[in-house]
Amino acid sequence: MRHSFLLCAVLVSSTACTTLRTTVRSYLTASNGLQIDDDRMRALLHRGMADSALRALSNRKSTLSPDDRLLRLLYQGSVARYAGRDRQAGALFDDAYAVSEDRFTKSASRMAASMFTNDMALPYTAGQNERLLLHYNALLSWSASGDVDAAAVEARRLVALLAQLGEPVDDERAMRALMHAIASAAFEQAGDWNDADVARRNAVRLGAPLDTMWTAPADSIGDVVVVIERGDVAHKVAVGLTVPIFSSDNVDRRTGSFAAERLLGDLGALRNGGIWWDDSPSWRFTDTRYGPWRGARASYLLDMSWPVLRRDAADLRGSVHVVVGAARTESMISASVSDALAADYRRDRGAIMTRTVARAMTKYAAARAMEAAVQSAASKDDDGGGKKKKKKNKNDDAARAAGLVARLLTNAASTALERADTRAWTLLPGSVSVVRMRIPAGTHELLVDAAGTRQLSLPSVVVKAGRTIVVSARLWHESGQGIRSVMERTAIHEASPQR
Repeated sequence: MRHSFLLCAVLVSSTACTTLRTTVRSYLTASNGLQIDDDRMRALLHRGMADSALRALSNRKSTLSPDDRLLRLLYQGSVARYAGRDRQAGALFDDAYAVSEDRFTKSASRMAASMFTNDMALPYTAGQNERLLLHYNALLSWSASGDVDAAAVEARRLVALLAQLGEPVDDERAMRALMHAIASAAFEQAGDWNDADVARRNAVRLGAPLDTMWTAPADSIGDVVVVIERGDVAHKVAVGLTVPIFSSDNVDRRTGSFAAERLLGDLGALRNGGIWWDDSPSWRFTDTRYGPWRGARASYLLDMSWPVLRRDAADLRGSVHVVVGAARTESMISASVSDALAADYRRDRGAIMTRTVARAMTKYAAARAMEAAVQSAASKDDDGGGKKKKKKNKNDDAARAAGLVARLLTNAASTALERADTRAWTLLPGSVSVVRMRIPAGTHELLVDAAGTRQLSLPSVVVKAGRTIVVSARLWHESGQGIRSVMERTAIHEASPQR
């Protein structure tokens, strides 16, 4: 037993510092439940300060820079793209792709650490739709830089992953169709007409209202495909469950097996909880016989915490139009990124809840083992006669008290460390729309009209005769200021918050 705990201690120590720092920061949240550093990063982008955000992410001492390498690369790639540093963004997404593919090999030491701390000890892994969005972002970055061949490479990676993932569920079908449609436009842009036709047909198969009889534009006109991102993606917030274990429960079962039975009896609360924040209370006691104020009487509080999704308050939806001169075209396809990521979470939820329950029992077993070890060390066996009986009783009382203190301290530490893993790629948009227009060759100003927002100008879009061009813009919602595009940037310099 002692050797097992020593081995676990060695394994945990390799990631303990990073996990502890991340856990402490996770308790600092904004009013919407978003982790405070992610909320600040979003605020910088909303104010058009993408350059300041990128500097903060490049500073490892900044609290805005995620500890996890994959998450940091995804953040840096997104912010570089919104700062107009398109080639840098493409290179960062290439690095993120390499790390993401490598993450399928799990680390045994980190898995062991997560059993004594929380899931933030595990490397961040992108879900199916986040992996698609990685290639989508890289594709748009390379398109904006003018490297249409690199954009086509990302389009091939995108359609290959789409084929590998198989048939989508309902929540992600629209986004998968949109990914095929954007890949088709990237192939057209590079002159790969056959690949463009295959991707277009796959988009139609998934419900996209595209023209399968599409033909290349004539010599005097060209196609422009406008990808419009709006709002912020749903983010993760922590909810939890407390199972109080009372001394009377364990009178005849000192092994702690009753705790497992109690926990399994309360799993209905876990099964019935939804994946959206509106469906779940933030924290609750499961035993209706005892209110939270009676928790002080419990011999152990078995805490569990897991993430649920919460939509952004400004969940921008509805139609999008692009105006060029007298021509006005409505978006042909739109998709909710939040709904697609919810499908990812549903796939992962079983593993998350399994780890949550296993971790709760591991911590309970550790607390009982700590209590027994301290009690054994504090007691002094004495085989003497009656004269030493009183001394022996005092020693036993002291040993029990020491064991109780050790259990309480272990319980307090495990409770503080029990925190849901709310890490996510929070810089993604809430929804994406695509508008396709066929207009005369030349330089044009595109005016974007999104439902309920002011008009946005995309100036100097060059349309080439007989070709397709892919352009994109991110629309930020700001209270009192409507929509701001990444085109409107400010050169405001500010100090990065330090760890």
